[in-house]
Amino acid sequence: MKHTAQRGFTLIEILVAVFVIVMVASVVMLNLSSPARDRMAEQNAQSLANMLNYALDEAEFSAQAYGLFVWRNLGRDESIDMEFRRLDDGLWRRVEDEVLSAPLVFESPLELRLQSEGGLVELAVKPEDEIQLRPIFWLWPSGEMSVGKVEIRDPASPSEQDWVVSWTLFGQAQVTLGEPE
Repeated sequence: MKHTAQRGFTLIEILVAVFVIVMVASVVMLNLSSPARDRMAEQNAQSLANMLNYALDEAEFSAQAYGLFVWRNLGRDESIDMEFRRLDDGLWRRVEDEVLSAPLVFESPLELRLQSEGGLVELAVKPEDEIQLRPIFWLWPSGEMSVGKVEIRDPASPSEQDWVVSWTLFGQAQVTLGEPE
């Protein structure tokens, strides 16, 4: 009898191939759901809380009203931009303070949910005419500000939790870890 050589994969070769595929998939999953993504959301929340507290102090010291403006920026992968401005002679002017002059940018895929005075705020695109800008949150020279809350979430994160920045009428912005609503 003549034996013909059968070509195929041995069990060992198949197991090695499956092992390599599983290892590559696990490395990819670790990179996508890294704790670094949660840290980015937490750092953005902490930066926002610090800037709110600082801006309220600046409003008191300068005796001028400040506003926090928030809009969607469609030009940068749908980021969400926040910027502080001060009210001067009826116009909202850019802040010249070193800390408050830099915009706070929440890069995609971070999602924000804003509440001002108890109601949800729908984010719009920044108008081309800056005279049309209206602040989402007000900070008054009396040391008061619009009561509000910002929930920051990374939808790609495995930890189904939001970083929540909340504050009272008298400021005191703080960051907590909360469950999504």
